[in-house]
Amino acid sequence: MTEPSLADHVAERDHWARSARGPLALVTTQLVEQPQPVWPVPGRWAPAPGGLTVTAEAADGIVVDGFPVDGAVLVAGDQAVVPSTVAFADGTAATVHGHTLRVWDPASDAVTRFATIARFDASPSHVTSGRFRATTGQEDRGSVVDAAGDPLVVAGTVSTEVDGAPLELLAVRSAVHHGVARLQLIVQDATSALPEDDPGSSYSMGRFLYLDDPGADALAADDSGAEVLLDWDRLVLPPCAFSFQFACPIPPEQNRIPVPLRAGERHPVDATGAVMH
Repeated sequence: MTEPSLADHVAERDHWARSARGPLALVTTQLVEQPQPVWPVPGRWAPAPGGLTVTAEAADGIVVDGFPVDGAVLVAGDQAVVPSTVAFADGTAATVHGHTLRVWDPASDAVTRFATIARFDASPSHVTSGRFRATTGQEDRGSVVDAAGDPLVVAGTVSTEVDGAPLELLAVRSAVHHGVARLQLIVQDATSALPEDDPGSSYSMGRFLYLDDPGADALAADDSGAEVLLDWDRLVLPPCAFSFQFACPIPPEQNRIPVPLRAGERHPVDATGAVMH
């Protein structure tokens, strides 16, 4: 599949940020370990095999999988073959991950305030090449964790250079995107340490870069790996840059780049240009 143009990529990212399931719409993330209410939605929620149960009356206006709730109903989590859909009378919605209820408000204050994702100016010089070498065996596995602290599958390393600084970055497996297998780099750089109102700053916890997975080509017989392109103008903010309801993955030590990467996304901003989060 042909990669979208940078302009299309930018438009897609802004649309995602303000969408009904985008990061600005997430208003509550609540782990449910015992029967309890969850702000700001009605019903009483409890852990159950495969998700949560919600107990409510018809007057509460909760709809699960297209049917009004009047009693106790199972809400299947996102690991189910068919995850449940949950809608509330005020236009909010919910999803379940494990035993965690996530509440989404497409008209949240953050969605209303959002103007765009501030970015560094793009440049052809921001596209560099590197060599991807796949990990064989168990080396490096478990050395990179997601926002929940669970280990990510380390795919290998990417050797490249930025402003004269040689880098050996850990790459993890990412979800297939538009039918294409991808690798993910979780990185910080010198712009992350600057105050957020500095025009040269980026989000303090780091950013993501996705690469096409070269697959079997990375296991070249001469052990030189496979060539990959790193388009730093496509550095993107993690969901935690938009909402405190998301936790941030920590970039591994070798992915903390000592030079500034003045490329890609910087911060979500409002109409005045003020950083939102």
